[in-house]
Amino acid sequence: MMGRALPAVFLLFSIYGCVGAFSRAQPPDYFQLDYSPRPATCSKPFSGAVRIWALTASAPYDREQMVVVTPSDMVRFSSNHRWVAPPGNMLADKIMRDMSLSRIFEDAVPVGSPVSATFEMAGHIYRFALEENGSPPHAVLDLDVTFWQEIPVRTILLKKNFHYESPPLSGHDPSEFSKAMAEIVSRLSADLRNEICTVMQGS
Repeated sequence: MMGRALPAVFLLFSIYGCVGAFSRAQPPDYFQLDYSPRPATCSKPFSGAVRIWALTASAPYDREQMVVVTPSDMVRFSSNHRWVAPPGNMLADKIMRDMSLSRIFEDAVPVGSPVSATFEMAGHIYRFALEENGSPPHAVLDLDVTFWQEIPVRTILLKKNFHYESPPLSGHDPSEFSKAMAEIVSRLSADLRNEICTVMQGS
C-alpha cells in the first residue's frame, strides 16, 4: 500500500515544485511616455473638432514588449519590460492630449466619440525601438502621419513621414530608453501641431 502511495506523493511534490517556480517569476515592469507638452505656433484655434485614430504599426511594433533591433536588423523582445499599451495607442493618446491642451481645434476626440469631427488624423509606425546600429544604442521612431478634412469634402491636408533618433544612450536600461522615447514623442507632437498650423493658416 505504502509502495503504491509513494509515486503519487512524489508526483504531488513535483507539481507543487513547478507551480512554486512559476509563481516566483518576476512580474513585468511597465513603462509609459511621460513628458510635458510643448507649445504650438497656431495664433488661434481652428473651427471644428479633430478625431485621432489609434496609429497602426508594422510588426513587431504592434505589441507592448520593448523591442531591441541589432545592427543586422535582428529583433529581440523584452519579456519583463513592456509599454503600458501598444505604441500606436500610446502615440494617439499623447497626440490627442496635446491637441486638446494646445487648443488648436475646438476639441480633440478619439474614435468612437459621438462628437462630430471636421478633421481626422491617422498614422502608421514603421520603427519604435532601441537600436544598436552604432555605439552606444539610441531610440528610434519612424512613422507616417495623415491629416485630412472630412467635412464637407474629404481632402488630404498633410501626409508626411517623421523620423527621429535620440542622442546616444548609456546602455540598454529600459528607464533611459522610455525617457528617450518620451522626448522623441514630445518632439513629434510639437512638430505635428506646427505642421498643421502652417497648413491650416495657409489654406
